[in-house]
Amino acid sequence: MTDSTSLPSMLCFVYRSKKNHEMYLYLPEKDQFSAVPESLLKLVGQVEFSFEFKLTTERKLLRYEASEVMRNLRDNGFFLQMPPNGYQSDNDGEMNANLQGF
Repeated sequence: MTDSTSLPSMLCFVYRSKKNHEMYLYLPEKDQFSAVPESLLKLVGQVEFSFEFKLTTERKLLRYEASEVMRNLRDNGFFLQMPPNGYQSDNDGEMNANLQGF
């Protein structure tokens, strides 16, 4: 029998982009990048493991609703946290143009 007061939860593994300040890639399994499109991996650049945590729908996140992150992890196999003021690169607009459809 399932307790109706329990909240859905999942482990979340967070990787920091070395190329793009304040850009993070969240994965539901450690070091499992197979669900992340190759074009997105190229835009994010090299990543390094930062931390893992238990994500629940009631957990407060800085920029996103936890339920949105969980939905993306379950449905897409990844979640990309963008920098707070958008992405700026030497190739103006490249990131935003290439993110359409993710």
